[in-house]
Amino acid sequence: MRVDHGGDAVELDPDDERRLAELEARTSAEDPWFALGLRAGEPCPPAEYRRHRKHRLRLLLALATSALAITAFLAGSPCGGMIAALGAVLALVTIRDGFFSPPSA
Repeated sequence: MRVDHGGDAVELDPDDERRLAELEARTSAEDPWFALGLRAGEPCPPAEYRRHRKHRLRLLLALATSALAITAFLAGSPCGGMIAALGAVLALVTIRDGFFSPPSA
C-alpha cells in the first residue's frame, strides 16, 4: 500500500497495513461519528471532546435556578431556600458527571 503525504509517497509493509486496519476497525466501533468524519475528510472532534446535550441542559437549568433563587431571596420569598437547593443539586450532578473534567487519556 502506498500512502501519499503531500507529494511524498510512503510504502507500508504488511505489518503496518494490518495495524492500520485494526486501528480503523477499532475507531469505527468505538466512535462511528469520528470515523465517518475522517472518511469524509471533515473530521469532527472525538467523543471524549464532544459535550453532550444533557450536560448543557443541566448547566442551563442550574444557572436559571440559581438566578431564580437569588431573585426570590431579594424579594423576601420563603421558597428561595428550596429553589437554591434544587439549583445546587443540579450543579453538583452536572459536575459529578464530568461536564467540567478534562477527557481521560
